[in-house]
Amino acid sequence: MPGVRSLKIPVFGFAAALAVVARLAIAEPLDRAANGTPAPRFGIANTASYQITPFDFSPVDSTMHFMRWGLPGGLTLSTTSPYGAFFSSPELPSGALLVGMTVNYCNGNPPGGDDFLVILEKVDNSGNFLGMLGSVTAHANDFCTSQSIDLTAQNFTVLNHVDRLLVWVIFGPNPPAPTDPIVAVSDVRLTYQLQVSRPPLTPTFSDVPSTDPGFRYVEALAASGVTAGCGGGNFCPDQTITRRQMAVFQSRALGLAYRFGTVATTIQVPEWQFVPVGDTVLYDDTGPPQLSRYVVSGFPPVLESAVGLPAGAVLDSIEFDFCDDRPPNPDPLDLAVWDGPNQIAQLDSVPGGCGSATAQAIGHTVGDSKLILFLQYTGTYGAQLRTQGVRLTYHLQVSPPPATATFGDVPTSDPAFAFVEALAASGITGGCGGGNFCPTNPVTRRQMAIFLAKALGLSFN
Repeated sequence: MPGVRSLKIPVFGFAAALAVVARLAIAEPLDRAANGTPAPRFGIANTASYQITPFDFSPVDSTMHFMRWGLPGGLTLSTTSPYGAFFSSPELPSGALLVGMTVNYCNGNPPGGDDFLVILEKVDNSGNFLGMLGSVTAHANDFCTSQSIDLTAQNFTVLNHVDRLLVWVIFGPNPPAPTDPIVAVSDVRLTYQLQVSRPPLTPTFSDVPSTDPGFRYVEALAASGVTAGCGGGNFCPDQTITRRQMAVFQSRALGLAYRFGTVATTIQVPEWQFVPVGDTVLYDDTGPPQLSRYVVSGFPPVLESAVGLPAGAVLDSIEFDFCDDRPPNPDPLDLAVWDGPNQIAQLDSVPGGCGSATAQAIGHTVGDSKLILFLQYTGTYGAQLRTQGVRLTYHLQVSPPPATATFGDVPTSDPAFAFVEALAASGITGGCGGGNFCPTNPVTRRQMAIFLAKALGLSFN
C-alpha cells in the first residue's frame, strides 16, 4: 500500500526507556510520547524497517506516466511509458546502519518478456552519484513475489549531512495496457539498525574519560542535549539517581509533552493531502470558508492520502468531513481506510450539504504499513461532491508480554512485567546476570546514560 514519506521510529526505543523506569520500581507506564514514538512491541530486536510505497515514488520527468493500481495485496506502481523511470528518497535517521532491502512486485510478462529493475544507490546532497548499494531484477514470469538482498557487506551508515539514498524503479520498453498493470511494484522495504557513532576525541566531562565503559553513551546524551552533567564540568557517573531525576531525564530524552491526562491523539488529514491515484485524473479546490477538493475528470476517479501512525497503536475513531450538494443519490462518495491488504473502515457521504460521517470504537491495531485513505467516486463526480478532510484518533498501547517470564525476579505478576519484557525483547539488555533483572537495584548515572543512549539510538552524525 502507498504512504507518505514518514520515518518509522524503531519500536524498541520507547520500550527500553520504560524498562529503565521499571528497574527503578516505577510501576506506572507513560501513556504516549509527543514525538510519536510507537508503543513497545515484542520480537523486534534492534532492526527497524522503512517502507517505500507507490505513493512515495515520483516520475523522473513529465514524460513518464504512472499508474497506482489495485492488485491482490494492495496498491501498486506501474507505468504506461516505455522505459518508465521513477525514484524515491527514503529518509532514514542519520547514523542508521543499512542492513537489507526487500522488493515486493509483480511481473506477469511471459517468459522472454521485459524484466525491470529496482536499484538502491547513494548520492551526495547535490544529487551526484556516489555508488550503487544493491539492485533487484524483477524477472518476466515471476508473477507476484518478493526478493530480498543482504546489504550488511556494504557497511553503509546514513549521514544526512553528507549523503542520502535513492531508490529507482526502471521499467522495460514494453509497458502493459493501462487497464492491465501486470508489471508493477507494490513496495520496497529497507531494514536498518540504529547505532551510537564514535564519540568526540575530547571528553565533555572530566570524570568520564575516553576509557570509561560508558563514555560514548554519556557523550551521546550530552550531544543530544539530554543532559549537561551534574555541574563543574562533571557528569558524576557513579552517583545514583532518584525517581524524580530519572523522570526529568526520560522526559527530555523522549520529548514528552507537559500535557496531563492525554490518553488519545487526534490527527487531521486536510483536503489538500488527497491526490489522484494516477496522472490521468484532474482535480480542483474550492476556496474559503469551506476548503474542499473534488475530482474534475479522468479515470479512475479516486483520490488517496496516507497516514503514518505508530505501529502497535489502536485506531479509535475516524471522522470523514464532506460536502454533498446533490439531491438524494444512491452513489455516495466513499472513504475507504486500508491497513496493508485489509480494509478496516468505510464511510459514505450523505446528500444534503456539508456534514460528516463518523466511525467510533474501531479498535484496530495499526500494523507496520501506513494507513491508506481512498476517496472513491462510485457514480457522478464534480464540484457538488467534495471532501473537506479526515480526522483520525488513536492511542498507544503496550503489547501483551509473553506468557513466560524472561527473568526470575520479574514474574508475570510484577506491575512492571510488560515493560521489562519489552526491554528484553528489544535486545537492549540481558538483565543483571544469573537470569535476573534486579528491578530494585539503584541505577547510576552511567548506567542510565547507556540505557537511554542505546534505547534512543542516539548518533553524533
